[in-house]
Amino acid sequence: MGKVDFHFKPAVPVFDANVELGRRHDQRNLKDTPEQLFEEMSRAGVDRALVWHPNGATYDSMEGNLILQELIHGDSRLVPQFFCNPSFDDFDVFTRSVKDAAVRSIRMVPQYQHYPFREWIAGPWLDWMEREGLALWLPTTYTVFGNTTELDASDVYDTIREHPHLNVVLSELDYRNVSWAVPLLKSLPNLHVEISRLTIADPINRFLEFMDDSRILFGSRYPKSGMATHVYALHHMGLPESTVRAICAGNLERLLGRG
Repeated sequence: MGKVDFHFKPAVPVFDANVELGRRHDQRNLKDTPEQLFEEMSRAGVDRALVWHPNGATYDSMEGNLILQELIHGDSRLVPQFFCNPSFDDFDVFTRSVKDAAVRSIRMVPQYQHYPFREWIAGPWLDWMEREGLALWLPTTYTVFGNTTELDASDVYDTIREHPHLNVVLSELDYRNVSWAVPLLKSLPNLHVEISRLTIADPINRFLEFMDDSRILFGSRYPKSGMATHVYALHHMGLPESTVRAICAGNLERLLGRG
């Protein structure tokens, strides 16, 4: 068994690309306040977090986005990510709210909100994201009241192929989705992957066999899982420091227009 470093601190800046902040309607998160999040970030050596509110998916995107802004209260350690439902939201109202809040990434859950992720629904919204240089997060699954819905890979391929200049992040990829996610990532050079649920053996090196490290993002999926274990594991995979630096923060900075 390898030696565990109990005094470990990250050697590079860390910017978490997947953090849920706020109370859910269907279950109780034991840690759902900004104060608890800051405590976890400090313990894990995470400098900043890209955060989203669950009400944006399960209740109303605009309501969830407003609550998120209230929780963040302008703290620079927390970067807001807005939910969007192109089948329901008012385009002008939503795009204005994104501009006013200086938001740089959008999250969609078509599989849970029961609309097909197709050009005839999402197309105008994706056109707008391309023009504005925004990035899109698509979770591979979404679970509410114990029921899990899955992203349609064929819809993602057909639709994202029509938007080659849109940066898209396949979020919360797990071992059940690898069989279709790998060919999808090979086929779409503007598709990135967030690794918070990737529990297969030697995952990063498997991806580096067919794509470069600029398309891989560190995420923790906090509070469903802790940050520290993910940061520790990433630092002990034998990767070059430049790769660890890119995955831990650099790639997310670039996608958000901060790098």
